[in-house]
Amino acid sequence: MKMKLMAAALLAAAAPLSMAANDSPYYAVQGTYIDADNLRNNKEGYGATVTFGLPVGQYLASELNLFALRMNNDTNSFDKQLGAGLDIALYPFTRNQVFAPFLSIGSGAQYEDRNGPQRGYTFVNAGGGFLLDLTADRKVALRVDAKRYRVHDNELIPGQKQLWDTRINAGLQFAFNADPAPVVAPPPPPPPPAPVDSDGDGVVDGVDQCPNTPPGVQVNSVGCPLPPPAPVDTDGDGVLDPVDACPGTPLGLKVDERGCAVKEAKITLRDINFEFNKATLTSEAKGSLDKVAAGLRGQPTMSLLIEGHTDSVGADTYNLKLSKQRAESARAYLIESGIEGGRLTAAGMGESQPVGSNKTADGRAENRRVEFKVTKQ
Repeated sequence: MKMKLMAAALLAAAAPLSMAANDSPYYAVQGTYIDADNLRNNKEGYGATVTFGLPVGQYLASELNLFALRMNNDTNSFDKQLGAGLDIALYPFTRNQVFAPFLSIGSGAQYEDRNGPQRGYTFVNAGGGFLLDLTADRKVALRVDAKRYRVHDNELIPGQKQLWDTRINAGLQFAFNADPAPVVAPPPPPPPPAPVDSDGDGVVDGVDQCPNTPPGVQVNSVGCPLPPPAPVDTDGDGVLDPVDACPGTPLGLKVDERGCAVKEAKITLRDINFEFNKATLTSEAKGSLDKVAAGLRGQPTMSLLIEGHTDSVGADTYNLKLSKQRAESARAYLIESGIEGGRLTAAGMGESQPVGSNKTADGRAENRRVEFKVTKQ
């Protein structure tokens, strides 16, 4: 019956060993002082205890204890005890601290060699102690504990079913694979300062070679002012755009210092061509008239006289009529381009005002022309 009880107690204490541990296994080597039950007729005794532990979480550990003890008896000889037990150690707070108190409870069996019966007995025990870490990596700790043992011995003293022994153990505990000291990550570096553009020219200060550029000034890639653009004369009248009060003056018209066509100024366009023997404008002629329309839009107060001229081929009356029709055709195109009709007057001059000889082909070509005269600035 006693052996069955001992086996059950051992199984109960060993059950936590099957649980997964999240801490390091350990062993302890301790010297033992035993204060034996007075019924043993023994004095104090000494010995050694070796403990193997397996933590189960932060608060529990299962421990296997092996011990060997020797006690002085009244006959000036020694009583010996050899045994093993399984304990459950409870850490009320946590093992992850320098000083860790604990409680323990367990059971086991021991063999006693003494005057009289030499037998094995079961026992149960309870007690407590503490751990004190001696190294920063928690590999070595001072271990001190005290336990009270109830030994199921009913043979030493008739009528006495158990004996009570007290043991005090002190020694060192060693971890097999201690948790490494936590590595404290260095703080992240501060973020780099945001780039600054003090003068607001779009180039940050670290690149800007010309700080304090006035607002609105165009700068290059290193923040220095760009040179001003070269002045342009878009309409080619000899007056630069920044001072040209009449932009878009048709090329060839005489202008004043403001760039506006002067009264009586004249421009002759010989590329205002018509279909043969008709007053229908060709596509090339329309392109030239588009330039005249642009100039009139740029000078809204200017009025023009449009004169049609022919060479001497054909009858005078026919050429006069044809020149009038061609001038009217040019006027109509300008009106279609958005120019007010009141600013345009058409006249046919026929062959009356030649500028070249009608005896040569080149001269007759010069005579076939359209002239624009400024009648009002």
